[in-house]
Amino acid sequence: MRQCLLLVAIIAVSACSFFPNRSLDYLQAQTLPPLNASPEQRVTKPLYAIPEVITPKEQAAVVVIGEGRKAEFVVPAPKVVLPNIESDALIPTVVSKPQMVFDGNNTPLLHTAGNPLQVWEQLGLAIKGANLTLIDRNQSLGLYYLELTQDKTKTTYLLKLSQTSQNQVVSVQKDADTLAESKLSQQILLSLIKHWPS
Repeated sequence: MRQCLLLVAIIAVSACSFFPNRSLDYLQAQTLPPLNASPEQRVTKPLYAIPEVITPKEQAAVVVIGEGRKAEFVVPAPKVVLPNIESDALIPTVVSKPQMVFDGNNTPLLHTAGNPLQVWEQLGLAIKGANLTLIDRNQSLGLYYLELTQDKTKTTYLLKLSQTSQNQVVSVQKDADTLAESKLSQQILLSLIKHWPS
């Protein structure tokens, strides 16, 4: 058995010499002329082009110490942003006397023009002047929480201040999603108009 394996190994090694050596055939290859791109070739554009960004000198970071990854930088201070005078000029700075209006569902609302913060403060003064019981308020949501006594039962109502494009609107609500009945809303809103600070 061992002799058979040895014979097969000798035949396999000697068989390599039967095949011609073609390792240097590439030296006989012919040189072809270079390819010329057709002028009608479609130009490829990157799918997500990266725009060139030029950082102004006064906004560029300055290297203080080191080089490459070990460099330490000093970042310039952020630019001061001034308020947009044109957009602020659209909102009147003086709060106008509110007026009662009715929407398409015959719901009474108060309309007033002016700075939202000033309207918020004046609405609070009108609530106080009208002797309405204020139990809480949330300026970020534009809500004043009132406690009213009806038929010897205390009920909480909301005065919601919301902003339209040019006006501040006050509505009376039972909760965050439900408006109060029209008659009660009119009574509260008329009392607010009467005690609205001039």
